[in-house]
Amino acid sequence: MTLTVRRLTTGDEATVLAAAHLFDDPPVPEAVADLLASPSDHLLMAFVDGRPAGFALAHELRRTDGLSRELFLYEIGTDEAFQRRGVARALIDALKTLGRTRNSHLMFVLTHNSTPAAVALYAATGGVREGEDVVLFDYSLE
Repeated sequence: MTLTVRRLTTGDEATVLAAAHLFDDPPVPEAVADLLASPSDHLLMAFVDGRPAGFALAHELRRTDGLSRELFLYEIGTDEAFQRRGVARALIDALKTLGRTRNSHLMFVLTHNSTPAAVALYAATGGVREGEDVVLFDYSLE
């Protein structure tokens, strides 16, 4: 098994669309093109023997208290056929490396206790839980 991870950029739209099965909702071509053109949004894809096996989407967050940034791991997914084979770990490791090269001092992710596999993944890849008092609020802007 050969596992590779790469950051997708402009010109990789067809790769994303061909890997639509990895995403919760089907990718929209215009949205994919916009995302891939952004220098501060990062879509990484893992390939096993050339087949799309997983992805991670992260966004750089700028701050007013310095030039360093934070990297927000927004979404990660692995094809069921490739789960528990190191794909998600490789994606997170690649994001950590990318964050360091992009002057990020921190990468963070939000999840729920109701997704124990995600909680275990983030703990196993070096994530440190901030505590039980973290609360997430959503604002609908529609």
